[in-house]
Amino acid sequence: MRKNFSLKNDFFFNILWTVFHSVIFIPFVLLLFFRGGFKLDADLFNMMPGQESEAARLADSRITASASRNVFILVENQDFDRAKKTAEEIYGKLSEYESKFDTLSLYADSSSLSDVTDFVNEWRFNLLDEQTVSELSSPETAEAFAENRLYEIMSPFNLMSLDNIDTDPFLFSSIALMNCEENVLKSGTSMQPKDGVLAAEYDGLWYVMINGILSREGASLYSGSAVPLIQEVCASYEKDGVRTVLSGTPFHSWKSSSSASSEISVIGTVSLLVAAVILILVFRSPVPIFASVFSILLSVAAAAGATSVLFGKIHALTLVFGTSLIGSCIDYSLHYFINWKHSRFLKTQAQIRASVFKGLFLSLLSTEICYALLYFAPFELLKQMAVFSFAGILSSFLTVNGPLTFIGIPSEEKRTIRLLEKIDFSFAGNKKRGLVFKCALFVFCVTVIAVKSGSLGIKNDISSLYKMEGRLKEDTVLSYKVLSYSPSSWLIVSAPSCEELLQKEEYLSSFVPDDFVCTSMFVPSFKKQLASVNAVKNMDASVVKNQFELLGFSDEEYEAYRKEVLNAENRLLTPQSPLPSSLSQLVSMLYIGESGGKYYSVILPSKISDAEAYRKLASENEGVFFENKVQDISSSLDRLTSLIFIMFAVSYAVIVLVMKFFYPLKKTLRIASIPLLSVLSIVAVFLLTGNRIEFFCATGMILVFGLGLDYIIYRTEHEHSSAENFAILLSFITTAVSFGALALSSFVPVHVIGLSIFTGLVTAFLCTVL
Repeated sequence: MRKNFSLKNDFFFNILWTVFHSVIFIPFVLLLFFRGGFKLDADLFNMMPGQESEAARLADSRITASASRNVFILVENQDFDRAKKTAEEIYGKLSEYESKFDTLSLYADSSSLSDVTDFVNEWRFNLLDEQTVSELSSPETAEAFAENRLYEIMSPFNLMSLDNIDTDPFLFSSIALMNCEENVLKSGTSMQPKDGVLAAEYDGLWYVMINGILSREGASLYSGSAVPLIQEVCASYEKDGVRTVLSGTPFHSWKSSSSASSEISVIGTVSLLVAAVILILVFRSPVPIFASVFSILLSVAAAAGATSVLFGKIHALTLVFGTSLIGSCIDYSLHYFINWKHSRFLKTQAQIRASVFKGLFLSLLSTEICYALLYFAPFELLKQMAVFSFAGILSSFLTVNGPLTFIGIPSEEKRTIRLLEKIDFSFAGNKKRGLVFKCALFVFCVTVIAVKSGSLGIKNDISSLYKMEGRLKEDTVLSYKVLSYSPSSWLIVSAPSCEELLQKEEYLSSFVPDDFVCTSMFVPSFKKQLASVNAVKNMDASVVKNQFELLGFSDEEYEAYRKEVLNAENRLLTPQSPLPSSLSQLVSMLYIGESGGKYYSVILPSKISDAEAYRKLASENEGVFFENKVQDISSSLDRLTSLIFIMFAVSYAVIVLVMKFFYPLKKTLRIASIPLLSVLSIVAVFLLTGNRIEFFCATGMILVFGLGLDYIIYRTEHEHSSAENFAILLSFITTAVSFGALALSSFVPVHVIGLSIFTGLVTAFLCTVL
């Protein structure tokens, strides 16, 4: 009967193992085949929580999509001509790589300017500014206006186009074009046209700007990215006083991605090597080593596959954190193979599995409860971490209880672990000593928290998560000073209709304290357009007639002009009207349109001089919201951190109830004390080291909560087993190495998670063995 029962269990676990991995790998392989590769996301802002309101999300996606591929190259030199010549050479070199850029500009784009000129000529009667409308409102001012236009037309110094003078005798097109160009400049940098290029003088040096928008290929974080190409080309021209200044989100994304990728390789390699060395020293047999490595690699592959299938991509931070699975997943193999190698009284694979199953199952249950709760956080990065870890650990559990049990047991004379026999485990299990240690640790942590209570509190600041270093930091700071361009905050305007939206923008425009750009600058409201058209239509007839006569035009041309003016009020410009490509790109970013029965748009300042002025403007006007990306994301992280602590409390209560089902009250309380002491230790260490109690710290807490319980569960199940004590020790070392490596990361979020989990694991281990 015993044999039959074990066969049924073998069949059950292997079927479960097969089904579980098939459900993951079949769609994953199909996804790779049809999508053309594995997608890794390393964008810093993509790992941050999104905006809460629909309008804020839409605005954020529009602006971020544009900014995320925008690059600036400033060529610096004391001599403007030298800076310009070098910029031309760099521009020429980069222009050879057409697939890397959607746009690349140094000179004024004549075709684009021609498109804008044609556009304003077509809509000249609709696009007059308020001053011009006012000048046309009375016969006296209209006559003066006409005289001034006549003087400009006749002046030998006139630089305006006179190609359409017979249909535009008052140069309305030129007025509209000047306003349009001025508005476009407000949307960008402080650079000004000079000798055919955009340039600025700062601190005694000249800077000539090359601006580009990377293509999807060029903005890629993998091979094919334009970033290393730009860096290489620019570096080759840095000589004889020439310097290039590079700035833009793609440079930071590339750096963080490269660092993350390197750390994934280093952390994963170190963890695997340490695990391999430990397995070699312990087992001195290739079988457990290959089996454990197979289990680890399969777990990581299953974790990556499940995450990719569910989310379509994996964030680099998820993968960096996921490499720590190596330490967690090897625990199951260690507990099985140590008994496989050392416990001679266990004669069959089924007996070995039965001896460790309860501990492994309760460990799995407590850990997976934490990850399952983490999945319900309203934040994709946490969901990815939860799915990655949940799938990876479940894969390892099923592998150990399924395929690995087919491995034959060594002969009896070989079933010994020399290293285990050399370690004295008498120090473990002394309940009195353990109680003293726990009390001392509790008093220490509470004292630190009391002394440092002024620093205690949830505080997130995303600006501290990415630390610029070296040349990139210097370039970013200098670029900001030269360009005076940093669109990180904006106003979102909402209204029941498009017309009311544009009118509200026009009203708010006079209160915005900085240079800005908005939709109504290029597509005025119907109200403003009609005022412009009516001003032209109602212009004193004698003034108009006299202008045509002075310019030598016929009555037929005069009548044609009047007819065009009369028809203008029947055709009005809208945000959906065809626009020149340069204006269309800008308006498509600013005008969100209809969503949920309301219309939305963005007023985008080139920089924010006084955030409080914008908040006041938003609070005093209904349907206006001020979005400060950095502050809003930090506030969202504050709320998520509080939510994680609530999840911690819920998972703690659930796990205590689960433990009570398997153990008496005294043992349950002993088990339950471990995660509480781990959390107190993390808080104390973070306060002592000057780190904030923030989102990534809290994420580490809830993860270590599940992992730290493993030790006390294994210890409770096998209080007098030296083999299990040895397995716990090895389990701690491999896991601590994984998370300790994360704590050494230069990437702040990874470092914080690693430090949090490492601290909690050390506490859990010491409390368990003592």
